[in-house]
Amino acid sequence: MDFSIPARHARITEEILALAPELHDAQLQERDRLGLFSRDLWGILCRRGLHLLPAPESLGGRGLGAAELAAALEALGEHCDDTGLVFALAAHLCACVHPLALHGSTEQKQHWLTRIAQGGLIGAHAITEEQAGSDVNAMSTVAVREGDGYRLDGVKRYITNAPVCDFVVVHARTGHSGSFLDFSTFILERKTPGLHISAQPHEKVGLRTTAMGDICFDAVRVDESQRIGCEGSGGPIFQASMEWERTCLFAMYLGVMRRQLHQSCRRAETRVQFDRPLIEHQAIAHRLADMKVRLEAARLATARAAWSLDHPPADPSASAVAKLLVSDACIRNGLDAVHIHGASGVLSGDIERQLRNAIPSTLFSGASEVLKNHLVRQLRGECRRASRGVE
Repeated sequence: MDFSIPARHARITEEILALAPELHDAQLQERDRLGLFSRDLWGILCRRGLHLLPAPESLGGRGLGAAELAAALEALGEHCDDTGLVFALAAHLCACVHPLALHGSTEQKQHWLTRIAQGGLIGAHAITEEQAGSDVNAMSTVAVREGDGYRLDGVKRYITNAPVCDFVVVHARTGHSGSFLDFSTFILERKTPGLHISAQPHEKVGLRTTAMGDICFDAVRVDESQRIGCEGSGGPIFQASMEWERTCLFAMYLGVMRRQLHQSCRRAETRVQFDRPLIEHQAIAHRLADMKVRLEAARLATARAAWSLDHPPADPSASAVAKLLVSDACIRNGLDAVHIHGASGVLSGDIERQLRNAIPSTLFSGASEVLKNHLVRQLRGECRRASRGVE
């Protein structure tokens, strides 16, 4: 592996570092308590073009691949205190902009990506339902053919960015064969008749400044031109979005962990107990060492997963391995940081907020248990092939 930092990676990181003072919000603690998304901060990201990073340069984007996008989101995770804002951006990029840029028609890309670039639009990715989270095959939202379009009915739950979105990328059932080709993907305006979004965001333990809500589709008329890709291609489109989320979105947690480690190290150097700084007490020092090891292991796995996405065919297990390592590391590192900071670590502030923001990481983009089952299935296949080779 080449561990040198490509020039474009470095430029993006430097650009985000320079942007950091503009992203500082003295009201973050209050917004986090109330669960308020900041349109003002979103506007800052949009003015720098960060809301279109994977889109083609000809349509206002940067044309970033997975490795470059992961580097950008890692830098934002480190230098932007509002992790909920970064999460909202990452979900918009990985699950709305990227599939549109990759699978959209020429007309769709021209229409939507240009509008997103000029208007600072924010997207919501509607896949999850009450009985269909990790089990996508249980999806009940349907798109039934009507003339030259579809009638869309169903309810999507717990959708990131829903209360503040300008457009929705939605997956719906268009077949009943029991295969991965039973689903299709559509893009809709927020103001589409029959599309209803819950007025109040859900209250949640972490990522409180990311607005999350429910979307109801009540006999929504969808033109065929609003379908992304061909009918039945929703499964592969969704799977690609999840691989980008598990790799690039989770890179933001690497940045958070880097900031957290530096904060914890400073705390251990300056807090004196029993006439010595905490860092000279081996029990505390080893927590810092463990935090460093987890961070570096997670970063390497993420880098490998991003490289795999940029050099198809992608390793089907790489993004799952990276996601499992990052989600485990950010929770365990968050607990260690609280211990190192003591009482100040459980009071309202950056350290306790980091731990709360880490907790949902084992659930979204594929629950940890589901990803482990996926890896075991792949491992069994590898073992069987290896056994046949030996025989």
